[in-house]
Amino acid sequence: MPVLNNIQLFFTVAFLLVLLSYYALIFIKRDKPKIVDHFSSISVIMPAHNEEKYIAESIKSVLAAKFDGKKEVIIINDGSTDRTQDIIERFKSKDVKIIKTNHLGKAAAINKALEIAQGELIAIIDADSDIHEDALQELAKEVGRQGVAAACGVVKVKNRNKFVCMWLHIELVYNSFIRSLYTKINANVVTPGALSVYRASVLKEIEGFSTKGFSEDMDVAIRIIRKGYKISFSEDAISETNMPYDPKGFFRQRTRFARGAIDILKRHLRLNKTSIDVYTLPLIFFTYTQAIIMGSLTLYKIFSDYWLYFASKGVFLSWYAVKFFIEWFSIVGFLHWTFDVFTGASPLTLLAAIGIASTFLTYPLFVIAIIKYDRKIDLRHIIPIVFMFPFWFLVMIVYTICLPEYFKKDQYNKWEKN
Repeated sequence: MPVLNNIQLFFTVAFLLVLLSYYALIFIKRDKPKIVDHFSSISVIMPAHNEEKYIAESIKSVLAAKFDGKKEVIIINDGSTDRTQDIIERFKSKDVKIIKTNHLGKAAAINKALEIAQGELIAIIDADSDIHEDALQELAKEVGRQGVAAACGVVKVKNRNKFVCMWLHIELVYNSFIRSLYTKINANVVTPGALSVYRASVLKEIEGFSTKGFSEDMDVAIRIIRKGYKISFSEDAISETNMPYDPKGFFRQRTRFARGAIDILKRHLRLNKTSIDVYTLPLIFFTYTQAIIMGSLTLYKIFSDYWLYFASKGVFLSWYAVKFFIEWFSIVGFLHWTFDVFTGASPLTLLAAIGIASTFLTYPLFVIAIIKYDRKIDLRHIIPIVFMFPFWFLVMIVYTICLPEYFKKDQYNKWEKN
């Protein structure tokens, strides 16, 4: 079908150009601005809603984190219905303040804490995340650079021993690596809730976090950059977050991410001269669209071939049918197809050549991110890399389900944990 082939060719070429831009950023060498400010105080804000499972360890990690100056911790229990309040009361002290709100939503809860925060710096840390000992100091150093208003670091998955969390860990370290590349051209639009640090004066200037939309960590970064500030990145600031691993929690989180991305594009995608307007935000739009269209075409191809070679002949389950699906849902099929193209068993078309090039450029980025931040490759890295397609397919389903969000007038930042 010529139309479908042209659509595939367009998105495959566009994806190749995106990958090439990543490699260009890898080789760009830019010195960071010099450090001009040193901060004597930091307020660590931890919003929490039904976080009884992880919040104690998260608070302990914050209290153990180094900072050369005064450190205050503000915990906001935003309408929890579990044991969160009982747990955080154990940590109450002169330097650990507790606020209780009636489920205002994450952004509004953070803004309540900002009203009483005394620090020159503001750190936002999710209540299911543990930060490393040097994380606050490293990010404070980055925010102290000339023109920098915020900084983020590496986010990993702490509970990656859980099945789906293997894929989530790969996704998070990959995203961290891409954010580190974006900061070279001040194009990073995410200061993740798992760990980010801001100048308090700049948060005040932009009137805090917006309650519009689920992706308050993207919205605040976009508004900071549009005010003329830079966002920096530190590879030495690490946060390990606990991700939902049951089907309900996983899909609830993914739909929140997808709906938040749609809302961000609705409110912020525009023609302008900043790097985020000509690169990052259009790239988010492309990624979302590509996942739906290419995912749908791939799904069509899988089941049409299954019908042609198996179901239409009355063979619904056999070793060859299982092998067929294993090849489609893993890197094995790509390697098999590539071998056939190079040996002449399959035709070498323009689409095939660009598709092979794109895939071969994709996987090294995952490997670079893993080696850079995990310092090793183990079985829990290899399994999701080999079987990346099923995870991507689930994300495509979520993206498709969430499309009606575009037609909704408003989106309010409310969270549900269980």
